[in-house]
Amino acid sequence: MARANTLIVLDSRDNIAIALQELAVGTVINQADLAAPIEVCTPIPRGHKIALVDIEKGAGIIKYGERMGHAFAPIPRGAHVHTQNVIGDRVSTEPA
Repeated sequence: MARANTLIVLDSRDNIAIALQELAVGTVINQADLAAPIEVCTPIPRGHKIALVDIEKGAGIIKYGERMGHAFAPIPRGAHVHTQNVIGDRVSTEPA
């Protein structure tokens, strides 16, 4: 189990959180502000985003309670959320 406060959840509406430390595959995160424990399924560097829920292709990426981009590929719960699967809405050329 990862220590408490492994992630920062910025807003209760967010579907992503920020990793406070590097997270290895198989790490289980259990902290008070999560609905249920999350098992990390891809390596996540410190300071990067992790999916709190399964995010479908085309679904919004919610940070600070606001849509910041959308998934151009499905993102499973516990996966790294970054440029390999998200495009910012301000520069998006693919429909949401």
